[in-house]
Amino acid sequence: MKSAIKTYLFLAALLTGSFGFAQTSNHSIENTHMEATLTANKETIHSLYENIMNNRKFDLLNLVVSEDYVNAQGEKGFEAFKKGTMSVITAFPDARWTLTEMIAEGNKVFVKQRVEGTHRGAFQYISPTNRTISNDGMVIYEFRNAKLIGHQIQTDRFGFFQQLGVLPADFLTVPFQQQENKVYFIDQFKIPKHAVIEFLQRMVYSRNFIKTLPGFIKDEVLSQEDTNGNLNLMTIAVWENQDYLDKAKQLVQAEYKRINFNPTAFTDRLGIKMDRTVYKIYTP
Repeated sequence: MKSAIKTYLFLAALLTGSFGFAQTSNHSIENTHMEATLTANKETIHSLYENIMNNRKFDLLNLVVSEDYVNAQGEKGFEAFKKGTMSVITAFPDARWTLTEMIAEGNKVFVKQRVEGTHRGAFQYISPTNRTISNDGMVIYEFRNAKLIGHQIQTDRFGFFQQLGVLPADFLTVPFQQQENKVYFIDQFKIPKHAVIEFLQRMVYSRNFIKTLPGFIKDEVLSQEDTNGNLNLMTIAVWENQDYLDKAKQLVQAEYKRINFNPTAFTDRLGIKMDRTVYKIYTP
């Protein structure tokens, strides 16, 4: 009887250990697969910039862009993606894109980019100026089945038009007596590494929206990444006065309600810490 009990306990321990090993192995396989996917997505973006966009090999787009890709205008397919890039190349024939930062998370890749080129063709009804531009931007690319299905882009449009001479360098400068009315709406975020991509995607949407509102002057984004990949980020939006800012807050809340977005639930879910302040010009 004792022998039978010992045999049973031995088999139970063996089976339990095997089950635990199987769970660990499966988890390890999943992690390995995810890491491989993230690496592959980043390599795809690198190839998109270096092989296709910079070397003008647009016949290779079908290798990285899905037939289901949809651009901001709702157009689909390879040609929809190519359309935006070609509008830049037509106006800036020597345009070259440089990747300055790249982060992959889930099915998305976030990049910081810089495009440089000489304005030799019409661009958005702006006649050629023969000026050289250097414009920074951020892009979030979305993947499905290893191919691109969409992207969002945010660029420094004021700086771009200033470099072309369309806007004067002091376009945003106002007389000192008017500066005391301006307000600076500042948000500071501490974003865990796992939440960076989703947060940046939401930020791009919000920044594009507030730029359409009355009283908006300009905004800036400052960022610092720590050694663990977490992101410290500050957004600064400048408004003509407090009344415009108050009205903008109402319009933003209405927009969030329309798209069913809850910012508090969003930051809580992702573990994002936030601090908000409003400053005015100091006039002693």
